[in-house]
Amino acid sequence: MTTIAELAEEIRGLRADLFRANPPVAMTPVEAAQFLGVTTETLFRWRKDKIGPRYSQPTPKFLRYLHEDLVEWMRENR
Repeated sequence: MTTIAELAEEIRGLRADLFRANPPVAMTPVEAAQFLGVTTETLFRWRKDKIGPRYSQPTPKFLRYLHEDLVEWMRENR
């Protein structure tokens, strides 16, 4: 018999797969991190070190990653 915790974990995995298959065009740092399979702290460090994917930050509190930039960055950094 499957436990509630096991079902919850399976649902989380399915949601992650669905998100990766149909990502939004512009993603928040949380969404971008989920898409790349890293933490938001890693994305922050990459931004700070200027080694991560391109992003847009028109205001100090608004930061977005474009899906196409994330895919391009992944291709370049295999």
